[in-house]
Amino acid sequence: MASDAANTMGTSAADALALLLQEDPLLLQHGLNLYSGGSVSPEASGDNHEESTDDAAYAYAASLLHDDGSSASSNNGGWMSSSGEYRQRATEALAEVDRKLALVESLAQRVSRDSPAKVAGPLLRLHGFELSESSESPSQKINSDAATLTATRDKADRLERQSQVLSTVAHRVETALQRGVTRMESATTRLSRVLELSATLKMILRLQFEARKLGSGLDLESISQGGVIDLRDLTRAAASVAVMEDLLSHPSLSPASQAGTIDVVEKLRPGAEAVAKSVRQAAAGLMNELQSQSTSATVSSLSRLGATLQVYFHLGELPDASWRAVTSAFITAEKASDHLFHPTAVKRMKESAQSEAMALAEVEAAKSKDGKDDFKAKDSRQRKKHLDVIYERLYIRKLREKRTAAASKWATEVSDASSRVWNLHRVLAARNDPVTRKNFLEVVAESAVPKDFAGAEEVLLQAQNENKDIETVADKLNIQDFSLFSLFWVQLCLRLAGRLQRLLKYDGGSLESDVASLYPAVRSASLEMVTELHDVMQMGSASSDEAGLSSMGSGWNPTGVMGGSAVLEDSVFLGGAVVRMNGSLDDPFGRADEAAGGGILGASADAWTHPSSTYDTALDADGSRPTADASSLPSSSALAVFTSQEWVTLQGEKVSDGVPMGFSPLRSSFLEQCKKRLFTPLEFMFQEAVSVDENGVAIPVLPTLPSRYDIAKIDSNIREELSLADPRQGGGDFSMATMISDPIVSMVHEFCVLAKRAISEIDDDVEAGTEAVTHNLKVASVMSSLASFVRNAPENTYVNPYRPSQSPQHEEASHSCRVALLPALQEIESLVKNTILTPLTRVLNSQVATAMSKMHRLGAYLQNSRDDSSQASSFVQIHLVDLFDNIASVYLTPLPNEYASIVASTVATFSIYSFVSNAAMIRPLGETSRLRLTQDLADFELSLEQLVFKGGTSLSLSQIAGGKPYSELRAMRQLLYWNMLDDKALSPAEVAKALLRETWVKDVRPSTLFHFLFSFAPTLLTSPHHFKRMDAHQYVGAMIKLDGSVDDGEASAWMTTMACCDAYQQRESVDGSMADGDRRVGAILMILGPELLRRRRQ
Repeated sequence: MASDAANTMGTSAADALALLLQEDPLLLQHGLNLYSGGSVSPEASGDNHEESTDDAAYAYAASLLHDDGSSASSNNGGWMSSSGEYRQRATEALAEVDRKLALVESLAQRVSRDSPAKVAGPLLRLHGFELSESSESPSQKINSDAATLTATRDKADRLERQSQVLSTVAHRVETALQRGVTRMESATTRLSRVLELSATLKMILRLQFEARKLGSGLDLESISQGGVIDLRDLTRAAASVAVMEDLLSHPSLSPASQAGTIDVVEKLRPGAEAVAKSVRQAAAGLMNELQSQSTSATVSSLSRLGATLQVYFHLGELPDASWRAVTSAFITAEKASDHLFHPTAVKRMKESAQSEAMALAEVEAAKSKDGKDDFKAKDSRQRKKHLDVIYERLYIRKLREKRTAAASKWATEVSDASSRVWNLHRVLAARNDPVTRKNFLEVVAESAVPKDFAGAEEVLLQAQNENKDIETVADKLNIQDFSLFSLFWVQLCLRLAGRLQRLLKYDGGSLESDVASLYPAVRSASLEMVTELHDVMQMGSASSDEAGLSSMGSGWNPTGVMGGSAVLEDSVFLGGAVVRMNGSLDDPFGRADEAAGGGILGASADAWTHPSSTYDTALDADGSRPTADASSLPSSSALAVFTSQEWVTLQGEKVSDGVPMGFSPLRSSFLEQCKKRLFTPLEFMFQEAVSVDENGVAIPVLPTLPSRYDIAKIDSNIREELSLADPRQGGGDFSMATMISDPIVSMVHEFCVLAKRAISEIDDDVEAGTEAVTHNLKVASVMSSLASFVRNAPENTYVNPYRPSQSPQHEEASHSCRVALLPALQEIESLVKNTILTPLTRVLNSQVATAMSKMHRLGAYLQNSRDDSSQASSFVQIHLVDLFDNIASVYLTPLPNEYASIVASTVATFSIYSFVSNAAMIRPLGETSRLRLTQDLADFELSLEQLVFKGGTSLSLSQIAGGKPYSELRAMRQLLYWNMLDDKALSPAEVAKALLRETWVKDVRPSTLFHFLFSFAPTLLTSPHHFKRMDAHQYVGAMIKLDGSVDDGEASAWMTTMACCDAYQQRESVDGSMADGDRRVGAILMILGPELLRRRRQ
């Protein structure tokens, strides 16, 4: 079986190889498929396949398939017997294949040379090209192909010769062109030298021209020696110096040029450098002189400043000069801050006040010793105590004076530096170069902000990016919103906040209380500083200069050389223009264009260069046309100062990203110290008392209440803290009153928290006169005293000490302080009402309800023919008058008037509603009962009037709760004698309509009228409280709450009334023979109920 498989495999491989050799067209055509001395045609290969198979092919295939001789060995007579025969025949087959491959290669070379079409044709067909068959014979095709190759070869030779000729021609042309280019470069070089020399000569001529300008008409000696300087000469010299420096720095005229030095230029260079140095020295001197002037800048000083800036603009040093001036002012302000907010200064201030106070105290004590005999009689301890009192008073006064003087000095120096920066910003914003038309402030804005003001730039940039109108986040300040003063002010506030933080933390906070005490004086001084600065910003020039400016008139039209005139003034220098503050958040500090406006009293030197459509009319500070004369506008008000960005930034009221600004650390520390002083007495308020019995067991004891001395101490602390806002007593300003009120409100809140813990809880069923109720009444008195002190503290602090000559500022400070303290008063009132008065009134009303329940329990108004003596007694006099007197004496008298009136009003309201509701439920109600009830109503009204009067209120009984309870009490008398049911002929609808037309019906609650009608009803119509299976006083208690509210009980009373009427109709249908009472009552109730409830809801 193995031999059969091997024969089959070898036969299949041989057949496959033979088929490959036989189907090759080229091998068949050229007879290359011959092997073993014969050939096999394609036709013969199909019929005699087995006979035409080459042994070499078999051997080759067998050697590929069976390389292991043992696998192909067979003992039953296979077509191959051993592996040696396989390898031998395979070797022979491979050699035969190599020979055939060599023959094929040689044949391919011959065919491709002699008959290229034989090779190209199959390749073209292989790639998809169809070749048309020619009808020519093979010999003709060979001849034509040979002729074509010959012609092609001739054409190639001819083209080669032509290319050689063309190459020769191109070389000749290139040589000619190269010679022309060389000649052209030589000529161009000579021409460029001529042009360069011409430009150099022009620069030399311009240099000589500028040198002659400097030499003619300019007082160089004054400029160089620092004498009196003509600003026009200095401006012209600066323009010439700028041109000469630009020319001298040119490479063609510089000494380092390869062409060597130019004698003419070198002769002019020393003079130009000397003049440039003199101009810079003169400009620097003018800038220093102008920056060192006082706060109020005159028109002449602003003119000189503008001319100086023009000089720096010509020199190309305007940004550097401006930033140097701002930095100089900033250093001045920093020095002032360092002198005030320094540990040594704070200690020295305190020591100086102590020494001076001690000296004055000894002098004053010596005068007292010499002048008074009682002082001599005192012992040494009393005299020392008296000396200490005098010293303490004088020390406080001296320390306040020292702080005020130091703060005033600091504010003066900072104000001076700020004014210099503002004047510089004003001039920069108003000035334009007459030649280039560039605004000076825009030139400065285009330069980089120095590192010293990087913090201010970051803050302003953040405020700019927070603007909603800006869609993209910018990394640089807008030129139109750029302000030197804003950068200066913000950076000053940032550095001030950092300095205060370090000072407060100095030596572990040992100086914190002394530093915080500086805040009133510093705030007062800074308010004056900002007010003055705000006025300067609003006015175009100082008021003292307006007369001189107005005298110039429109005829004052100075002229000069363009760019060199000393009075090239814009409108801000020529009139008292008002620069309005712009405190909007869109422009963070509103200073970019504040200095750019103003009225024109004279034409500027370069006014003719402006287009008439834009600059014919002067603009205000905000860019609008002036609508009124500047003199008619008022000065800055207090509100404008407090809302200005300068004040807000200096006080640090708006802090972004937790960055402290201005006085925010000092203000926070000041408020903390105020809280600490106010909270100190609270440590001993409402302390828990401890008591033990004889066995050592702890007994619950009510907390200890503050004494009048403790409350007076709190009042003294409140007025002492508020007095810090009084310029005369505390050295601050009245605007601090509202700020100081916040710690007071916090102190009152803490006091209320402590008082709430000390208040005892009272249930509605607690006995009157218990210790807990008495304790709560004392707490209410304490809270009333505190509320009175808080309410009167502003007037006692700011107004009463100055009567009768108090000023409107004192009244305004007192009013604003009272408004700020309202939350404290409201919290006290809320605490007392919710925790003391409301539980107390519930207890008292519960007692009143218990007393009135006897009206039904004892049958006080029921007719009893067997006991006529009871008719002479009055229920009110027996059960209510003494109760009301006890309430007035025990509960209302200890309470303050404002709290007693609340309790009295609530008790009176509840008593009226409860008495009327109980009286309306009396059934049956005869004539005698009506008379006795009428008499008791009068006694009841009189007793309530006395209760309300003893409550300490000026209101009458008719004014309590809007007069509704009293109106119902008065209407009850008319209701008792309503007799419409006596007419039996009237239908229920007619009776109901007649009852609704009564004038007193609107004053009576629906439930009262419902219950009163039950007294006329048949026995089958059950009373509401009987239907509910309740006592009368319980039913009344369900309708009237203990706090006196009755609205919720009306709906439930009507539901009960309807249920009673429904039950009555069912009983009447069963047993209608009973004729007692009026059977119309049920129908009348069903008609009246909806209408009365509708009216009450309206």
